Amino acid sequence: MKLQVIQCKWVMNMYGIGDYVAHYKEGICEVVAIGTLNISCSDKKKEYYTLKPVYDSRGVLYTPVANERRQIREVITAQEAEILIKEMPKIEVLGISEEKKREALYKEALFKNECRAWISVIKTSYSRKMKRLSSGKKSINMDDKYLGMAEKFLFGELAMALGMSKEEVKRYITEKIEH
Repeated sequence: MKLQVIQCKWVMNMYGIGDYVAHYKEGICEVVAIGTLNISCSDKKKEYYTLKPVYDSRGVLYTPVANERRQIREVITAQEAEILIKEMPKIEVLGISEEKKREALYKEALFKNECRAWISVIKTSYSRKMKRLSSGKKSINMDDKYLGMAEKFLFGELAMALGMSKEEVKRYITEKIEH
């Protein structure tokens, strides 16, 4: 059963060793093992994916194969990445009506594990930052923090989909949007 979520796919089937997935908190990961865990806090009856974050060589994480909380999904394809890049100018910023709820909106958008939501965070936090800097004010740490996180997730996924480095992706997007 497949459930498509705006350019990012949630798939309820099992991934295999060597597959790449998008994890909601770590970004792109490789599935390096599947099975029960010999860890005291794990459910011995459940199978888990052992995931190795692609952009963090020190990290390892575990997520249940059942994926009931939708912690992982398929990485977008190169074709989906190209379409997403073309649509970036049309993607809306987050509607922040109450400043005190801004961080909650950023978190919610980031942890949806959806490319379009990450773009909304990037556009929102970047425009807020530029507005403040142009009026002689400092940027806000919270905006910078979530801008960096959203860029990490988005550029990591686009890099995987397009077979580029994250630095090349940033240049590629700029080039595509300006033309």
